[in-house]
Amino acid sequence: MEPWKKKTGMLRGTRFVTQLNPLERETLGNCAATVADALMERVRTAPKDELAELTGMASGHSEPPSSPALARILPNFFAEGAEKVEGDAALTRQLNETEIIKSKLMNLALIAEHIGPDGSVNITLSQEEVQPWLSAINDVRNYYHELCQPALHGAEGPDRVEAAKELIAWLAFHQDSLLQAMMGELPTELMDNPGDSSSQSRSEATDEGPEDPQDPDHRSTGEF
Repeated sequence: MEPWKKKTGMLRGTRFVTQLNPLERETLGNCAATVADALMERVRTAPKDELAELTGMASGHSEPPSSPALARILPNFFAEGAEKVEGDAALTRQLNETEIIKSKLMNLALIAEHIGPDGSVNITLSQEEVQPWLSAINDVRNYYHELCQPALHGAEGPDRVEAAKELIAWLAFHQDSLLQAMMGELPTELMDNPGDSSSQSRSEATDEGPEDPQDPDHRSTGEF
């Protein structure tokens, strides 16, 4: 993909633009749809709460997701041992998780809107759309970073290791490129290695976090 660029015009205002190749467009659409399906299934499987139904209050699960990938984007509301009253974490999740999922689904729908059947490899985001898009990409990246852990550690064969690394690296570049377009060029003192064009990479594609490709403009996302 091309790095995100910020453009400002008198008539169209501020917008952010990039171009994906067809494989990247398909990959991003599939990844966003997978995360959205997992979130919708989470809502569908929430236990019924008669009081919530009578009062119109939102009600969801009280326990964290059993899926590590889903738990990564629906984390606990309290750090371990930080509850002032036992059960606070469960109650807070039960009252708030459904609304949080609704917000995440709206963000993911923006990706589908731009690259769906009627979409294009050329993406243009308005200033109002860029933050929801960034939030959606962050959820996709976190979800797949956790989902890919078995492959990254060789449990599914060497081919899957490379495919997982490339997918996570591409999502990292997508997110970091958009952030940089939003903020402008980073001061050199804030860059890990100002002389290295691949210095966006901050960690290996392991448990510690994804790495960026050395040449993000020409790397395939792989097939995963």
